[in-house]
Amino acid sequence: MQRLPLPPFILQPARRRLLKTMAVLPAATWLPGCGGDGDPAPVPSEPTPFTYEIGVRTVPGTALINATIQDLGLWDKHGIKPVDPVPIDDRREWTPEAENNCDVRLYGMGATINYLSKGVQFTIIGDLGTRAEWHMWTLADNPIALTDLKGKRFAVTQLAGTDRFYVDLFLKSLDVSQDDIVYVPTGGVGTNYTALKEGKADSWVTTEHTGILTDRDNLLRSMAKVSDYVGTDWDPYVVLAKRSTLKEKPGLVREAATAIFEAVQHIGKAPRQENLDRLMKLFKVDQAMAERLFATVSLNPSGKIKLSTIEKMRNHYIENGLITPESAPLSAIYDASILGTR
Repeated sequence: MQRLPLPPFILQPARRRLLKTMAVLPAATWLPGCGGDGDPAPVPSEPTPFTYEIGVRTVPGTALINATIQDLGLWDKHGIKPVDPVPIDDRREWTPEAENNCDVRLYGMGATINYLSKGVQFTIIGDLGTRAEWHMWTLADNPIALTDLKGKRFAVTQLAGTDRFYVDLFLKSLDVSQDDIVYVPTGGVGTNYTALKEGKADSWVTTEHTGILTDRDNLLRSMAKVSDYVGTDWDPYVVLAKRSTLKEKPGLVREAATAIFEAVQHIGKAPRQENLDRLMKLFKVDQAMAERLFATVSLNPSGKIKLSTIEKMRNHYIENGLITPESAPLSAIYDASILGTR
């Protein structure tokens, strides 16, 4: 009698034993290309380190972006690892060499143009969209009229810093000479506020969110805000890259920028409470304070650089004598090779 072939689901004992043995072996020992046929198993590559910081850590927008990157594991996803740069301990004395301390940075556009004009080797590669409203503050119980600024003392972090830069911008807008006021460098945000409270300074120019975070006792009063003089399209926070890093390691800069803007896009789509919870955790504030901070955050999911904003800020600074055209040429302020322009 002719023997019929066994149906495919009825296996011979020897073959059943072989498959059973293979099933309990690690897949890498028998899959082709994974060590079972003589090829070495792939070794996971280590993430590429790069120096990175978010600039002033009291900025709700950049702090929220940075925390979202970490919570979602976006650095690991893109195979990179941020490393803290060498810190600047005392900001009363400023040098461009000290500021050239990291590969990628989140910072304000106004500070960037200011620092570029003083020799810092960064360039803008992306626009985060979140904007800073700068205020001229005084104590509520010791108000100062804008027509009575002569002889007044302005607390600043350092004589070459961004807050000094905005003091000068306010003075120019109000037609007050720098020689008519006194700068009081204190070395930090907290010490500026203390100088105001202790009567060592009469005014302090800083951002709205810094005022919210610092003034827990509600002592500050806004005398003026910068948008009164320059409009609202002003001073977004941006992504910077060191020029040498961008030239030598463009792939690293691209991965960093991609991770950053994936976080920006996530924030824009996330439930509001998720963002508020992060702000409460980051700044150790309650729900009401987190709401106030979140109100200062705006976003640019594309990351594209808005050239008209750069040109507006640069031209205003030149016209008011704060920088010269040669000290911050437009070609040095931004590089569109990563995300482009809009």
